[in-house]
Amino acid sequence: MITEVVKRGPLELSITERGNIDSAANVTLTCLVEGEAGTAIIKIVDEGTRAKAGDVLIELDSSRLRNEAISQQIVVEQAIATEQSAEKNVAIQETQNESDIAAAKLKLELAQLDLEKYKEGDYIQAKNTAQGQITLAREDLTRTQERYEFSVRQYKKGYATQSELDADRIAVSKAQIAFNGATEALVVLEKYDYKRQMAEKKANSLEFDRELQRVKLKAEAALAQYKATLSAQKLTTKVEKEKYEKTLDQIRVCTVTAPRDGLVVYANSRSGGRGSSQDPLIYEGAKVRERQALINLPDITRMQVNARVHESKIDMVREQLPAKIRVDARPGELFHGVVDTVSSVPMSGNWPNINLKEYVTTIVIQDSASKVSNLKPGLTAEVEILVDRVESCLQVPIQSVVERSGKHFAFVLKDEAVERREVKVGKTNDIQMEILDGLTEGQVVVLNPRAVLAREITKLEEDFPVVANDKTSGPAPKMPPPGATSSDAKSKAAGGGRSGKKRGGPGGRGGDPAAFFKQLDADGDGKLSESEAPEFLKANFSRIDANGDKFIDEAEMAKARQAREAAGGGRGGPRPEAGGGQ
Repeated sequence: MITEVVKRGPLELSITERGNIDSAANVTLTCLVEGEAGTAIIKIVDEGTRAKAGDVLIELDSSRLRNEAISQQIVVEQAIATEQSAEKNVAIQETQNESDIAAAKLKLELAQLDLEKYKEGDYIQAKNTAQGQITLAREDLTRTQERYEFSVRQYKKGYATQSELDADRIAVSKAQIAFNGATEALVVLEKYDYKRQMAEKKANSLEFDRELQRVKLKAEAALAQYKATLSAQKLTTKVEKEKYEKTLDQIRVCTVTAPRDGLVVYANSRSGGRGSSQDPLIYEGAKVRERQALINLPDITRMQVNARVHESKIDMVREQLPAKIRVDARPGELFHGVVDTVSSVPMSGNWPNINLKEYVTTIVIQDSASKVSNLKPGLTAEVEILVDRVESCLQVPIQSVVERSGKHFAFVLKDEAVERREVKVGKTNDIQMEILDGLTEGQVVVLNPRAVLAREITKLEEDFPVVANDKTSGPAPKMPPPGATSSDAKSKAAGGGRSGKKRGGPGGRGGDPAAFFKQLDADGDGKLSESEAPEFLKANFSRIDANGDKFIDEAEMAKARQAREAAGGGRGGPRPEAGGGQ
């Protein structure tokens, strides 16, 4: 019989999870070389190198890009030459437009001058001449008529001959004809020549004005076309230059440098897909694709633990909760941290545990930089998150409390006799359980009642038979999450346990798998041999031992447990309730 004294003291309620060490200030260097074909790694620094800011970490193959840069440079030069030619064409067209417009304006001005010259000059001159001719012809006609009349009188007197008379008569006729011709010439000038000349010269002036407008429109159209060609060529040159600059930039990003000091860690994790996860993704000669992570450059003076918390416990985890951290690679050394972030959405489970829902939780390590810098990214750690603390309460080991039909009982040692007591339980963790009523400080309780008090347990089962629809009883009592306050949940957690004072109690469904694993790990080496495994594990030992190393580690056991829960609690996986039960 193993006993324990009921005592009063602080009760810490915690959640224990496992996770990986990572930097809290991690810089991921990715491949920025574009293209579906990817590019090869020519040279890369050794993993684990402590890099300084500006150090060259990776050199990618840039031979293809250099050839493209040479070809693109030729295209840029041709585009520049074409642009310059287009600029000269615009200048030539502007000069040609000025000449054509000036010539059209000159023709219009000359036509307008011709119109004005005829109207104000030629016509008046011709009219004056015609009128002068009429005057002269009239005077000549008057003179010849007078002379003819004089000859007629002389002829009658016998002083003039017939021939002289006839000559004077003919002279009168000629003068009359000349006078009529001069008069008709003036009529023709005013009635016909003036109108014709004015109409023709006005039409010429109007036509040259229209010609000037046509020349201007043609000049604008031609200049606009050349300017459009120039604008398009400028855009083409800009695009080709940008292509060239982009190619040069792609050549530059083929040399990956460290943006700050840090530890070189290859980004060799696979994200799903088939194939062996052991194959390295980053090595000299490997082909990498655009946006693929190449190197993680963590700041090893600022570290954190990335853990996954099951959905059944996530409501108890919040930011700024304190945590204790134990790193597998540094046994016996305790680190301290605080919950920094809790994911608001779960990570979907992978096959075969597709229904598994876990929330990523980061815990920042708050120890000194000199102590933290001894850790390396990727190390496995156990995180104990303190979710609540009762400063002072009565408490007993959870193995000492037996649950039956929703009630909780403890067996008190009194005067070498055992007395059954019904107790009211409160909060619980993996080791201790709060007692609200039924026990007093200093009393002695039996830790292994099921092992040594067979008669009392039989009497308890007779007094409190199992009801068919009583969900609190059965072969697999459910262990409540740490910090739960429901009395029904507490009763499920206290339904008996292994003898002795080992850390951890019954690991029924909902219990802490890490604590249960430690309970089974007798030699404390972090893995179970077949000799350490209980009977229910031995029957499936080879199947649970996924890597075939003749040992079951905590991850393999957790995976088997998750597979069993996903299958609805069927046989084949480890049965956590074997540590204790109804």
